[in-house]
Amino acid sequence: MQKSTAKGFGRKGWGILVLTFFSILINAMIIYDSLNVTIPAGWAPKFGMQNPSLLYLFSTIGAWISVPGAIVFGWLCGKKSCRFAWGLALILNAVACAVWPFASVSPIYLIFICIANICGMGFAYIANLNVVSNWYPTKKGLAMGVVTIGFPLSATIATPLCSGLIGSVGLSGIYTLFAAVCLILGILVILFVRDYPEQAGAYPDNDKSFDREQADRLLAEGLEYQKTSEWQPKKFLKTGNVWKIIFPLGIMELFSLGVMSNFVPRMAQIGFDTAACTPMLACAGLVACVGSYLCGVMDQKLGTKKAIVITFLVGILSLGLNVIGGFITTGTVGDLGYILIFVAQPFMGIMLGGAANYLVSLISTIWGRYDFDNGYRVMKPAVAIIGALGITLCGAIGNSLAIGYAYAYLLICVLCIIGTIVAATIDDTYVGKK
Repeated sequence: MQKSTAKGFGRKGWGILVLTFFSILINAMIIYDSLNVTIPAGWAPKFGMQNPSLLYLFSTIGAWISVPGAIVFGWLCGKKSCRFAWGLALILNAVACAVWPFASVSPIYLIFICIANICGMGFAYIANLNVVSNWYPTKKGLAMGVVTIGFPLSATIATPLCSGLIGSVGLSGIYTLFAAVCLILGILVILFVRDYPEQAGAYPDNDKSFDREQADRLLAEGLEYQKTSEWQPKKFLKTGNVWKIIFPLGIMELFSLGVMSNFVPRMAQIGFDTAACTPMLACAGLVACVGSYLCGVMDQKLGTKKAIVITFLVGILSLGLNVIGGFITTGTVGDLGYILIFVAQPFMGIMLGGAANYLVSLISTIWGRYDFDNGYRVMKPAVAIIGALGITLCGAIGNSLAIGYAYAYLLICVLCIIGTIVAATIDDTYVGKK
């Protein structure tokens, strides 16, 4: 498909993007960023734990368990519709969040973090991003740049929000809020979302140069092509280029999950309290919101592969500054080490903003609109398996030594260097429907 010259995303398209944005935001708050507060100040005391490392391990287990969930929701997208899978995942998550605060022992907590990860895979990664890809086949970089602002915005607001709520309404109030948001979003998705813009009386990429008859005909041809396409899941799994995509994007996700979910414990280890961390998290999150959109622009202008390599280099720089700052700080706000860590946050924010963008865009670039579904249902679970290691990797190494988080960050830095090299070898030639 040629580059679209259409302006903007269109009124109905903006509706899809807004629902996708809020789905991503609430998922990131529930299973990632709220943990900075809810684990040390809520769950660990409730379970009588001095060391909350086990609860961080549960998050990794939950992320791994979400992988078969991704397969199920991908199947539901094909069997029923992405709208159905998206709405169902949100409503199931609402029920889980409403009951979650009543967990009285850590194994019950594990069950609910697994349910939240499984449902989140459905409504924040699989079904919703399939819809975005269907609506914006050639403007996917810009579209993803908008919706993935939800990830870094969560890092900005989740910690102060949960810090304010934990003392007044406790875990019950926090998770009731999460449940209400998921329920409202689920109802809106079922009522208003359509898998393809043509089904909503709109146009792919908001490109109104197509007449209605032509748009409907091209959609029918594409859906018929899907039935006989050679690019079935088995072929994706056997293709070397697929694994060149999975590894670096998995490392990007590992960076995002590991660094941000352990940021407060990392800062505490080098002598700073939560009050000193809050402006840094806010800085990282706000810059990442802008960075997410800039990564989308870079994706659209330079190509996804170049955007991935540049984003990796930015992430490596941020980790280096953070580690150096951690080694030289005296634990005093305003000293040179603190300043270096603070300076690192905008760069770290850009990495966080870009990490969520590129898989959808790269699959669309190489395989196009009608092979996207099979490619994404194979690659996203594999990326998630690698990414899930981030929380445990940082938590386990970080809590095992006096300066363990520095070693964890250095290990992630090395993985990012390897990821950069692998990403540079990706073949981004189009091979989808001609």
